[in-house]
Amino acid sequence: MAVVMSFGVLPSAKADEKCLRIAMPELQSSPQKLDLYRQVMKDEGLCVSPVALPQTRAVVALRSGRLDGVFAARDDLPELVNLPLVAGDVLLGSLAGYLVVREGPVNKIADLTTEVVGVPLGATWCPKLVEQYANVIRVPRGTAMLKEMLAEGRIDAMLADAYSLGLAGGVPEGYKAIEVDHFDVHSWLKAEFAVIKPQFDRATRAFLAKLGITIPCCDKAAPPN
Repeated sequence: MAVVMSFGVLPSAKADEKCLRIAMPELQSSPQKLDLYRQVMKDEGLCVSPVALPQTRAVVALRSGRLDGVFAARDDLPELVNLPLVAGDVLLGSLAGYLVVREGPVNKIADLTTEVVGVPLGATWCPKLVEQYANVIRVPRGTAMLKEMLAEGRIDAMLADAYSLGLAGGVPEGYKAIEVDHFDVHSWLKAEFAVIKPQFDRATRAFLAKLGITIPCCDKAAPPN
């Protein structure tokens, strides 16, 4: 889904200048937005090489040392990657998580009884929601495959974030999307870069302003149909 950009030093950077490798969420992963993000960071005096990665892969890359920072919706990220991190103060965006289930009496996860629920394998926000529920299938190919399984009757419900659900064509006919989670996306930098956090936050504000996004953002999005 996301195109992985080079981790290399930017051609315009000085040979001895270290460019921070920052993972951007898929919501902001178009080449135009990555170029804009790189430029506003440069205007703030920072050399940043953005990469477009799904959050699950970004977490692995941060843990292995291939990233210097990430935009993520995980307040427990330092524990997840086992690294000291500093959180940014600017909200890049908000995203809802939905339970997609057939129209009927189920209005929250606690209402599920015997339904088989499909969740995208590796999605970091799903496990806590279904940890007490036994009928869970983890699917490796994301929301599109979950929708196929739903149509085939192999699962009865699924979890999906608003962005992925929209890409997969929205809520199927006869089903409803119930918001069961809501997560805010902000920056995390390795603690060694804490001194530049004010600059980083200013550049993030400038990036959002150029995109025409009101700060602070965002209203909760309606379920994509």
